Amino acid sequence: MKSIGLLKSKIVVVPLGEVDFMLVNRLATDLGPVFNRSVDILKGMKMPSEAHNVVRNQYYCMVILSKLERLKANSREKVLAVCEEDLYLPEENNVLGYADMLSGTAVISLYEIRQEFYGLPEDDSKIYPRLFKEATHRIAHLFDIADCRNPKCVNYFSQMMPDIDNKTEKFCDICKRQLVGSV
Repeated sequence: MKSIGLLKSKIVVVPLGEVDFMLVNRLATDLGPVFNRSVDILKGMKMPSEAHNVVRNQYYCMVILSKLERLKANSREKVLAVCEEDLYLPEENNVLGYADMLSGTAVISLYEIRQEFYGLPEDDSKIYPRLFKEATHRIAHLFDIADCRNPKCVNYFSQMMPDIDNKTEKFCDICKRQLVGSV
């Protein structure tokens, strides 16, 4: 008889391009307890050159996700990449990240998370909380949890940085129940 542990999906975090490994390591450590999963960190991967749009000078999320999908050891794994580059989708100029439930992959960029993007002075104390909240939100999508309407829930869809800064690092009771039922 298989043990229940073998049936649980694993989360895999991938540093993509030149990204601070300490930040990625801290993220991987903190995500495990949130989703009650083991979290592995893969060796860094180069940013796929074919994802770069020369005209926009940005990286196309869908190309990155297709590369990440090839890294999966099995269909239950959830893969999250963290990068510094500016990301886009055809219908959006800039995106903080994107998650694809079908492939079980997601990517987050620190590009817009950093204060400098908004012409503000650098503030390293804001980077990790924003990254953690966005990563938690994206992984929740990989577990088939839709955006939350509660602006304090970590799973609230944040359109602007104040939205991210104002929400907590925790799921609301409704999202928590959905998460327990899906994972």
